[in-house]
Amino acid sequence: MIIKKPSEKMLSFSLGFASGIMIGISTLTLIPESLAMGTIYICLAGFVCGALFLWLIDVLLPHIHKTETECDMYMKMGTFIALGIFFHNLPEGIAIGTSSHVSVELGIYTSVSIGIHNIAEGLSVAMPLCLGKMEKIRIIFITTLTGLATLLGAFLGLILVKVSLVFISFSLAFAAGAMIYILSDELIPHSHHVHSNAANIGIIFGIMLALLVK
Repeated sequence: MIIKKPSEKMLSFSLGFASGIMIGISTLTLIPESLAMGTIYICLAGFVCGALFLWLIDVLLPHIHKTETECDMYMKMGTFIALGIFFHNLPEGIAIGTSSHVSVELGIYTSVSIGIHNIAEGLSVAMPLCLGKMEKIRIIFITTLTGLATLLGAFLGLILVKVSLVFISFSLAFAAGAMIYILSDELIPHSHHVHSNAANIGIIFGIMLALLVK
């Protein structure tokens, strides 16, 4: 929100950076954790369902490439990312709740690591909404809602201490599938539309950040 009028290079870098973060989250965290908690078939099923869910939303919403302005394009992009991050944060919250039953130390460690991880996710949600010239208070509200999914998941984890690992595995893969769809359909194509080199640099830095906060 600090950068009010970003240059074309900054636009491409920002979208590329958000893409890199989401690539890192999906490939370095979500899919490996899904495989660790379930089978490859559960992971595949969740991944496909996540992608299909976002595809269905894309079909039901007015298509940006036909009628909408550039601001509307970024607004839709931000909404898509927020949905993907929401479904990602829910199983992470469950992990916090369930780990707290093992030990207080493990619960604190899990929540702090996920909290640091969520800073990068907040950036990927807020960037396109800012580019879409959404009001600052609404941007804060939406990013807060995506973060509250972690809190909701934590309460579920406390209630469902013996929650099925298959469910968590499916949920993690579902979030990964949703994010990959967003990347392929929206973020990466638009990041390269104006300045391809800046987009590539942004993607690299985004993946680096996702790896550092993993």
